[in-house]
Amino acid sequence: MNVTYEHKPAMTFIGFSASIRPEEGYQKCPEFWDREYAQKYARLWQTMRPETPVEAAILENGIGLFAICDEKDGSFEYWIAGLYKGGEVPEGLKLYTFPESDWAMFSAKGPLPGSLQALNTRVWQEWFPGEGQKYCGNGQAMLEVYSPGDMQSPGYECGIWVPICKPEEENEGQTAEIVSTMMITGIL
Repeated sequence: MNVTYEHKPAMTFIGFSASIRPEEGYQKCPEFWDREYAQKYARLWQTMRPETPVEAAILENGIGLFAICDEKDGSFEYWIAGLYKGGEVPEGLKLYTFPESDWAMFSAKGPLPGSLQALNTRVWQEWFPGEGQKYCGNGQAMLEVYSPGDMQSPGYECGIWVPICKPEEENEGQTAEIVSTMMITGIL
Protein backbone atom coordinates (compact mmCIF):
# COMPACT_ATOMS: atom_id res chain seq x y z
CA MET A 1 0.00 0.00 0.00
CA ASN A 2 1.42 3.38 -1.03
CA VAL A 3 1.38 5.81 1.93
CA THR A 4 3.22 9.08 2.53
CA TYR A 5 3.10 11.41 5.52
CA GLU A 6 2.90 15.16 5.14
CA HIS A 7 2.10 18.22 7.25
CA LYS A 8 -0.61 20.54 5.86
CA PRO A 9 -1.98 23.88 7.05
CA ALA A 10 -5.66 24.20 7.93
CA MET A 11 -7.82 23.62 4.85
CA THR A 12 -11.39 24.78 4.28
CA PHE A 13 -13.65 23.04 1.78
CA ILE A 14 -16.98 24.02 0.25
CA GLY A 15 -19.57 21.53 -0.88
CA PHE A 16 -22.82 19.72 -0.28
CA SER A 17 -23.50 16.56 1.66
CA ALA A 18 -25.78 13.65 2.48
CA SER A 19 -26.07 11.50 5.59
CA ILE A 20 -25.18 7.85 4.90
CA ARG A 21 -25.13 4.78 7.16
CA PRO A 22 -21.68 3.09 7.19
CA GLU A 23 -22.97 -0.28 5.99
CA GLU A 24 -24.48 1.43 2.92
CA GLY A 25 -21.44 3.57 2.06
CA TYR A 26 -20.12 1.56 -0.90
CA GLN A 27 -23.58 1.72 -2.51
CA LYS A 28 -24.93 5.13 -1.41
CA CYS A 29 -21.78 7.23 -2.01
CA PRO A 30 -21.63 6.39 -5.76
CA GLU A 31 -25.41 6.94 -5.97
CA PHE A 32 -24.97 10.37 -4.36
CA TRP A 33 -22.28 11.25 -6.94
CA ASP A 34 -24.50 10.06 -9.81
CA ARG A 35 -27.52 12.01 -8.57
CA GLU A 36 -25.55 15.21 -7.94
CA TYR A 37 -23.74 14.92 -11.27
CA ALA A 38 -27.06 14.71 -13.12
CA GLN A 39 -28.49 17.67 -11.16
CA LYS A 40 -25.50 20.01 -10.86
CA TYR A 41 -22.73 19.06 -13.28
CA ALA A 42 -23.95 17.54 -16.55
CA ARG A 43 -25.05 20.79 -18.24
CA LEU A 44 -22.28 22.81 -16.60
CA TRP A 45 -19.48 20.58 -17.95
CA GLN A 46 -20.91 20.85 -21.46
CA THR A 47 -21.12 24.65 -21.47
CA MET A 48 -18.62 25.73 -18.76
CA ARG A 49 -20.96 28.71 -18.30
CA PRO A 50 -22.44 28.90 -14.80
CA GLU A 51 -26.06 30.02 -14.67
CA THR A 52 -26.54 29.91 -10.90
CA PRO A 53 -24.45 30.85 -7.84
CA VAL A 54 -24.04 27.12 -7.05
CA GLU A 55 -22.67 26.44 -10.54
CA ALA A 56 -20.28 29.40 -10.20
CA ALA A 57 -19.06 28.01 -6.85
CA ILE A 58 -18.58 24.54 -8.39
CA LEU A 59 -16.27 25.95 -11.05
CA GLU A 60 -14.46 28.49 -8.84
CA ASN A 61 -13.69 26.03 -6.04
CA GLY A 62 -13.27 22.78 -7.96
CA ILE A 63 -16.20 21.12 -6.19
CA GLY A 64 -15.93 17.45 -7.09
CA LEU A 65 -12.16 17.12 -6.73
CA PHE A 66 -12.60 16.04 -3.10
CA ALA A 67 -15.03 14.16 -0.91
CA ILE A 68 -15.18 14.32 2.88
CA CYS A 69 -16.34 11.47 5.10
CA ASP A 70 -17.27 12.95 8.50
CA GLU A 71 -18.28 10.39 11.13
CA LYS A 72 -21.44 11.08 13.11
CA ASP A 73 -23.41 8.96 15.58
CA GLY A 74 -24.36 5.83 13.64
CA SER A 75 -23.75 7.43 10.23
CA PHE A 76 -21.40 9.68 8.35
CA GLU A 77 -21.88 12.90 6.47
CA TYR A 78 -20.53 12.43 2.96
CA TRP A 79 -19.53 15.60 1.14
CA ILE A 80 -18.77 16.33 -2.49
CA ALA A 81 -16.37 19.23 -2.04
CA GLY A 82 -13.75 21.56 -3.40
CA LEU A 83 -10.99 23.63 -1.80
CA TYR A 84 -12.69 26.90 -0.76
CA LYS A 85 -11.09 29.95 -2.33
CA GLY A 86 -13.24 32.51 -0.48
CA GLY A 87 -16.27 34.50 -1.46
CA GLU A 88 -19.96 33.84 -1.29
CA VAL A 89 -21.26 30.51 -0.01
CA PRO A 90 -24.44 29.99 -2.04
CA GLU A 91 -27.56 28.54 -0.47
CA GLY A 92 -27.33 24.74 -0.48
CA LEU A 93 -23.55 24.72 0.02
CA LYS A 94 -21.61 24.81 3.27
CA LEU A 95 -18.04 24.94 4.57
CA TYR A 96 -15.93 22.31 6.35
CA THR A 97 -12.51 23.03 7.86
CA PHE A 98 -9.78 20.54 8.67
CA PRO A 99 -7.33 21.91 11.28
CA GLU A 100 -3.61 22.17 10.61
CA SER A 101 -2.47 18.58 10.80
CA ASP A 102 -0.16 15.82 9.76
CA TRP A 103 -1.75 13.54 7.18
CA ALA A 104 -1.36 9.90 6.17
CA MET A 105 -1.88 10.04 2.39
CA PHE A 106 -2.75 6.89 0.42
CA SER A 107 -3.02 6.57 -3.35
CA ALA A 108 -4.52 4.12 -5.82
CA LYS A 109 -4.92 3.69 -9.56
CA GLY A 110 -7.87 2.30 -11.45
CA PRO A 111 -11.49 2.98 -12.36
CA LEU A 112 -13.90 4.44 -9.83
CA PRO A 113 -15.56 3.53 -7.57
CA GLY A 114 -13.74 0.18 -7.31
CA SER A 115 -10.19 1.49 -6.89
CA LEU A 116 -11.18 3.94 -4.15
CA GLN A 117 -13.37 1.43 -2.32
CA ALA A 118 -10.57 -1.17 -2.40
CA LEU A 119 -8.12 1.45 -1.09
CA ASN A 120 -10.53 2.43 1.68
CA THR A 121 -10.87 -1.21 2.76
CA ARG A 122 -7.08 -1.64 2.78
CA VAL A 123 -6.52 1.57 4.79
CA TRP A 124 -8.88 0.44 7.56
CA GLN A 125 -8.10 -3.30 7.49
CA GLU A 126 -4.31 -3.17 6.91
CA TRP A 127 -2.79 0.24 7.67
CA PHE A 128 -4.93 1.22 10.67
CA PRO A 129 -4.46 -2.00 12.71
CA GLY A 130 -0.69 -1.94 11.96
CA GLU A 131 1.19 1.28 11.15
CA GLY A 132 -1.89 3.36 11.95
CA GLN A 133 -1.70 2.41 15.63
CA LYS A 134 1.29 4.77 15.95
CA TYR A 135 -1.09 7.70 15.43
CA CYS A 136 -4.37 9.14 16.67
CA GLY A 137 -6.97 10.49 14.31
CA ASN A 138 -7.07 14.29 14.25
CA GLY A 139 -10.85 14.71 14.14
CA GLN A 140 -13.64 12.50 12.89
CA ALA A 141 -13.26 13.02 9.14
CA MET A 142 -11.09 11.89 6.25
CA LEU A 143 -10.63 13.18 2.73
CA GLU A 144 -11.00 11.50 -0.65
CA VAL A 145 -8.87 13.14 -3.36
CA TYR A 146 -9.67 12.86 -7.07
CA SER A 147 -7.52 13.82 -10.04
CA PRO A 148 -8.90 15.28 -13.26
CA GLY A 149 -9.32 12.75 -16.05
CA ASP A 150 -11.26 9.70 -17.12
CA MET A 151 -12.51 8.13 -13.88
CA GLN A 152 -13.04 4.80 -15.68
CA SER A 153 -9.45 4.55 -16.97
CA PRO A 154 -7.15 1.84 -15.55
CA GLY A 155 -4.58 4.63 -14.98
CA TYR A 156 -6.95 6.98 -13.12
CA GLU A 157 -5.42 8.20 -9.82
CA CYS A 158 -7.26 8.89 -6.58
CA GLY A 159 -6.41 8.92 -2.90
CA ILE A 160 -7.50 8.91 0.70
CA TRP A 161 -6.00 11.32 3.22
CA VAL A 162 -6.38 10.69 6.95
CA PRO A 163 -5.55 13.53 9.39
CA ILE A 164 -3.34 12.20 12.20
CA CYS A 165 -1.51 13.36 15.33
CA LYS A 166 0.77 11.90 17.97
CA PRO A 167 -0.74 9.26 20.26
CA GLU A 168 -2.27 10.44 23.52
CA GLU A 169 0.41 8.83 25.70
CA GLU A 170 3.09 10.92 23.94
CA ASN A 171 1.00 14.04 24.39
CA GLU A 172 0.34 13.13 28.04
CA GLY A 173 4.08 12.62 28.61
CA GLN A 174 4.84 16.03 27.12
CA THR A 175 2.11 17.59 29.27
CA ALA A 176 3.49 15.91 32.42
CA GLU A 177 6.98 17.19 31.60
CA ILE A 178 5.68 20.75 31.12
CA VAL A 179 3.70 20.61 34.38
CA SER A 180 6.74 19.26 36.24
CA THR A 181 8.93 22.07 34.88
CA MET A 182 6.29 24.63 35.83
CA MET A 183 6.15 23.24 39.39
CA ILE A 184 9.93 23.24 39.75
CA THR A 185 10.20 26.82 38.54
CA GLY A 186 7.35 27.94 40.80
CA ILE A 187 4.90 28.81 38.04
CA LEU A 188 2.42 26.29 39.48
